[in-house]
Amino acid sequence: MPSRKPLRTRKIWPLRLAPVAAAVVALALAQSARAQPGMGMGGMPGGPAQPGGGGKDKKEGPAEAAPKDKQALQPIDPVPAQPRTLRRLQLFELHGYMRTRGDYFHRLDMGLGTGQSTGSAADAVAIDNKFTPPPSNYGETIDGADSLVASDGDCLAGLTANGVNATKAARRCGRRNGNASANMRLRLEPTLHVTDMVKVHSQIDVLDNVVLGSTPDSYLGENPWAPIDLYTRTQTPPSDGRNSFSDSIVVKRAYGEIQFGWGLNLKFGRMPHHWGMGIVANDGNGYYRGDHGDIVRMLDMDYGDSVDSVRLGVDFGKDRRRTHRLEASWDWAASGPTTAQLLGPKWASGNNVGQDFSVEKFDNVYQWRLSIVRRDDPSMLRRKLSLGTPVVNYGAIAWLRYQSLDRVTGSPGLGDGLGTNPTWTDDNPDDGLGRHGSALGNGDADAAGDSGIQNYANLLIHRKALVVTPDIWLRVNWRTLRVELEAAGVVGRFNERDLTSVPTDGLQTIGDEDLSRVKIRQFGYALELKYGLYKDRFHLGFDQGFASGDDAGGTNRNAMSPLSIGGNEYQSAFRFNPAYMQDLLLFREALGTVSNAAYFRPWAAFYFLQNNMSARLDVQYAIAHQRQATFGHKYSWGLEIDAGLRYHDTREPIFVQLQYGALFPFGAFDRPASIYPAQNGNAVGNNGDAKAVQTIQGSVGIRF
Repeated sequence: MPSRKPLRTRKIWPLRLAPVAAAVVALALAQSARAQPGMGMGGMPGGPAQPGGGGKDKKEGPAEAAPKDKQALQPIDPVPAQPRTLRRLQLFELHGYMRTRGDYFHRLDMGLGTGQSTGSAADAVAIDNKFTPPPSNYGETIDGADSLVASDGDCLAGLTANGVNATKAARRCGRRNGNASANMRLRLEPTLHVTDMVKVHSQIDVLDNVVLGSTPDSYLGENPWAPIDLYTRTQTPPSDGRNSFSDSIVVKRAYGEIQFGWGLNLKFGRMPHHWGMGIVANDGNGYYRGDHGDIVRMLDMDYGDSVDSVRLGVDFGKDRRRTHRLEASWDWAASGPTTAQLLGPKWASGNNVGQDFSVEKFDNVYQWRLSIVRRDDPSMLRRKLSLGTPVVNYGAIAWLRYQSLDRVTGSPGLGDGLGTNPTWTDDNPDDGLGRHGSALGNGDADAAGDSGIQNYANLLIHRKALVVTPDIWLRVNWRTLRVELEAAGVVGRFNERDLTSVPTDGLQTIGDEDLSRVKIRQFGYALELKYGLYKDRFHLGFDQGFASGDDAGGTNRNAMSPLSIGGNEYQSAFRFNPAYMQDLLLFREALGTVSNAAYFRPWAAFYFLQNNMSARLDVQYAIAHQRQATFGHKYSWGLEIDAGLRYHDTREPIFVQLQYGALFPFGAFDRPASIYPAQNGNAVGNNGDAKAVQTIQGSVGIRF
């Protein structure tokens, strides 16, 4: 047999095949195996002969020459490993919600009048809240006249002029005593995961509670093609100082979070301020209570607290199921005016100075916080409840506030222009509780020759405030039972001027000799109970709460006002955080919050259509703690009945709800003639008898 020619060989350097090269080699071997029928499994010789092969080996031809491209045979450099000092995770996470709400409130003045008159009696009866009768129901003021005349838009005058008798006209006009409106909000809560241990959080509101239809192109009167609202063509973005008091986009929070490997957690920046159930500190985001309808509570919020803080926490415990967190923080509750606020925009950041700063150290309101809490996150809570074991969460916290110097109570707000307006003039001759002044100035001296720094110096007093707020929280879950309690107290003291006297010679003359010591003694709690029946489809609940009151009451009978006008040594009116409110009328709208009140609210809810829909009925009765602080000097605030029908998809994060509420005010809201006598011919409307209030509310929302 002829001898075979030897194969031409060349020296080949050892190769480290990269993934791409390995794939090429594997493909070549597979094609070679298909091309040689005599190859067995795995491409090795000796396998069974394939049909048509004849069992004979195919003769090999001459070997192919090696490639001449030397670069093809060079070693492949391995990709270096990523240094551990660089970020290991790049992830942008976005949460938030979109909601739209429509509300109608009927007769929230309770039929007691507008408070608009030339006498003090009718002025005193108006409830100090955002609701008044429609402006068309108001009388018109005429220069030089001591009385009011009927408005051109008055319903009663218009109907009687068209021949409708007075009785029918009064009945028809009474139905028009309502406020109807709709608003929207887009809330964005992005989180930037710099690494798996470092995060940056923020909260941004877009068109925050903007009233639908409130910024047409005809509002400013600058569009020649829309001289009146009738011809408006489009809605323009809200702009602060032009057609709104806020901009389209509002950044509310931004803070960083660092989680160290040994359980240490550091947060810094402007962050949510929340604790427990939220009767003291409430971030306005709601939280998971284990109910299918919790999405409604989370999205239908109006208020929310933020705090500028540096917070340090440490987790300890055997495992995640038993972790406790101990936290301590330094908070800037208030820092006083900055250089730009007192000296004008040229002293803002980036102009005369690189950064503006607080001009006075001792007017800062410092706040320190210390807490310990054992709280399961929603996923862990659901896991424990599925095992049928009781779950007990609890915590305790204390806030300490201190302030040495402060502006005298009643001085103009900084946003009113302390830079250029005087501290006290004849143009604001009230009791010093108003907020008068021009727009924020440009830093020039005022008419008296004083700068913003001088004006602020004229108003400083020794506040010497020290306030402690202890708070405890407890929650017990077992199967379908939930019991939750939060109780808090406020103890402290501070210096205050006599708010019942008018400072005739100006606020700037008030000194330490005009101040008296005021002590704070306040207490409040909230209790929630819920039990589920029929496979957790039918819920029975009972909510009860109490907030101590002050026998003098707040200014203008406003439950949210912390200022007592009675000159008492003690301030005992505790106020719930308004973001905690769960009714529709009494505390959420008419009073604004729970203060000087105890309420009792039994409720029932039924879930149907595979828990995608629910119907709920609440009945609430409230009484006052101090009857002297009510309008009618009576204990009973009233009875409220609320009903709601809600759709909350169990798979999709959406909800739609329709609610109805009726408030029947009792003696605490009445204005008897013995307390509010007629003056200058002006008497309290409806003989001082408060009428019922109603509301219809609808909303739709998407959470993401």
